Amino acid sequence: MSRTGRDIVLERLHAAMRRATTADLQRAAMFLEWAWGVRNGCSRQRKGARTAQANAWKKGVDQDVRW
Repeated sequence: MSRTGRDIVLERLHAAMRRATTADLQRAAMFLEWAWGVRNGCSRQRKGARTAQANAWKKGVDQDVRW
């Protein structure tokens, strides 16, 4: 069975964890949490931009007139 890219990266990470100190592991965990937050924020920003673009045509259109 062939290994995926994720499997290879996890093996490298496991080998690095065996050599790391507790402080190294703490800094790595904090960095990964920060990176997740950045990625999540970028996704949220892109979603907002797509929504704004989809609704941009409404800015130049008069509202419906109902009697």
